[in-house]
Amino acid sequence: MRSLLRTLPILLACLLLCGTFGARAATLVVSGDDGAQVRVDWPLQRIISLAPNLTELAYAAGMGPRMVAVTAYSDYPEAAARLPQVGDAFRLDWERIVALKPDLVLAWGSSLSARDRAAFAKLGLKVLVLEPRRLENIPRLLRQFGALAATVAEAEAAASAFERQADDLRRRYAARASVRTYVQIADAPLLTVSGAHIISDALKLCGAENVFAAAPLLTPAISDEALVKEQPQLLLGIAATGEQEEQTRSGWRKLPLLAARQGRTGFVHPDLISRATPRILQGAARICELVDSAREQVQQPASGGTLKTRPEAE
Repeated sequence: MRSLLRTLPILLACLLLCGTFGARAATLVVSGDDGAQVRVDWPLQRIISLAPNLTELAYAAGMGPRMVAVTAYSDYPEAAARLPQVGDAFRLDWERIVALKPDLVLAWGSSLSARDRAAFAKLGLKVLVLEPRRLENIPRLLRQFGALAATVAEAEAAASAFERQADDLRRRYAARASVRTYVQIADAPLLTVSGAHIISDALKLCGAENVFAAAPLLTPAISDEALVKEQPQLLLGIAATGEQEEQTRSGWRKLPLLAARQGRTGFVHPDLISRATPRILQGAARICELVDSAREQVQQPASGGTLKTRPEAE
């Protein structure tokens, strides 16, 4: 019943905003995260995604059979990697986009330039601009996509599963002793995340405090001195390979950081924590294990070495 109540407003919107009936079921007006309203033929049949995270969300919501193109790095699920590509974060292939005749283009707000927005308007392409920055936005978008593509049941199942998993992590970890945590997303320059970033939401699930939460930018550059001053209890790196992990760990060892000397360091793959998709909870679960291990070491200092994780005690 709770799931139905969550989905009902979207379904009512579909009914209330219906226009002319014909080959398509109706006309629907949908609002993007930028406040712009887009009128689309419903249900959608041809969709292009311009961001890997939006591609994942679309597939999770049951939109996969209606996807006709994506951008570079849309590599999950496997079916997405086989679709035609229409550019990347820096350049879009407008000729190909137009030729594919999409009913709707899904765009990530942060990567969409003013020139891109103007091009969409000039070419008469319908674009829905989205900017999910909180964990709670993920089930919201899943339900919205399900309503747009008439895949409500599949989208609702994915959204409800996400909420259950997030609640489970929150119940297990959020109320435990806080661990001051530093998140590094790049080495040169040092880049971290502020409290406005979705990674900070994941930290909160785990009872961790982002030491740079108050930074004014979403992904601020910081100095070595600023990091040393904060003396985080856990150093968390975002890295895709073992080589990247070692490079980051080596940089930490060169600084007078107690956490580095005591081995309170750990890593998460970027695809599992930087993308606002259902898979972010896999990254969050990994972070919770690292935070819990660091919490134990802070309370009972270990001899050193690389941070190890252990199963939750029964």
